[in-house]
Amino acid sequence: MTWANKADITINNAPDKIHVLLVNPSIENDPFWQKIEVITEQAAVELDINLTIIHGHGTRFFQLEELKKYFNKNPAPDYIILINYPGNAKVSMDFMQQHKVKVKVKVITLEQTITKEEKNIIGDPGEIYKNWLGEIYFDNASAGYLLAKGLINLAKKANKKPIVAGISGHHGSESSLRNSGLQKAIYESGAHLTQIVHAGWSYEDAYKKTHKLLQRYPNINIIWCASDHMALGAVKAIEDSGKKVGVDILIGGFDWTPKGINSIYNKKLSASIGGHFMMGALAIIAIYNEEQGISHNIFVNGQHNSFELSLITQKNISHHIKLLQTDRLSQVSFKKLALLYQNNDSLTSFSILEILDKSH
Repeated sequence: MTWANKADITINNAPDKIHVLLVNPSIENDPFWQKIEVITEQAAVELDINLTIIHGHGTRFFQLEELKKYFNKNPAPDYIILINYPGNAKVSMDFMQQHKVKVKVKVITLEQTITKEEKNIIGDPGEIYKNWLGEIYFDNASAGYLLAKGLINLAKKANKKPIVAGISGHHGSESSLRNSGLQKAIYESGAHLTQIVHAGWSYEDAYKKTHKLLQRYPNINIIWCASDHMALGAVKAIEDSGKKVGVDILIGGFDWTPKGINSIYNKKLSASIGGHFMMGALAIIAIYNEEQGISHNIFVNGQHNSFELSLITQKNISHHIKLLQTDRLSQVSFKKLALLYQNNDSLTSFSILEILDKSH
């Protein structure tokens, strides 16, 4: 793997437009983050915003270095969209507020990936860092629970006692939250949890660890995965072991990747939970409303999250596959989405499928 950068991706380049920098925390062409890039670009084009994308290469150290390189070579953008990496949140927020970067640069963060202790150090948006406008947030614990309940219910309908293994991502807060949702569903449903292993979001590691899980627990009939990419590795391992995916063992993942969605349609994966590929686009919509001085409820607060993830299964896949099997959301109007999020005091979190349905 090389860490060399391609030229920065810039959309809608014009001097009089609002300029936004999106920091993709991963590498170029990552299956999940590539989709976020494409949909964020769509939103920027439709809403006439100048968007530049750089890559953090999968670690907090590389992300901060890429930010510094960008500011050394370019004028400061009007807005920055990024994930606060665990262990580096204060350093990043300090950097984006220091004088040479310009205090006027406004920051929007995606997800909540840092520990409670680190969160206490940087505070809430606007509290310590006045240029931090808000967070785009969805509940990973609820999503992990929803995926697990869906798989457990499918097993029960097939008159099977659910025997579950979990394949999680890395050892971090995102994985931990998703795992907690799985564990809650196990406790409530009376299913049996054998083990949760970590595969670092890797297809290859998920493949190897699924083989080991099948040897250790031959009666497993559900494998819950924290990403579609890992779930597809588990599918391959199950098929290589001679068992039938979707019959002997049900598998579900996260992310709604095109490969994951097609795998559900082809009756391999049983379910995928997702919609968080919209988070970059929702940050663009928040900026669009901010620039027009329009009050909106895109940022997480005490009453609602930015959105709730939704479950795609073999039962509802035919209704949504045209929308989700490609990286682009050709049917979605981001201007309609901007209207949807304009302030409504009674609004609770939208499910992502509801959002997409209302934006056609």
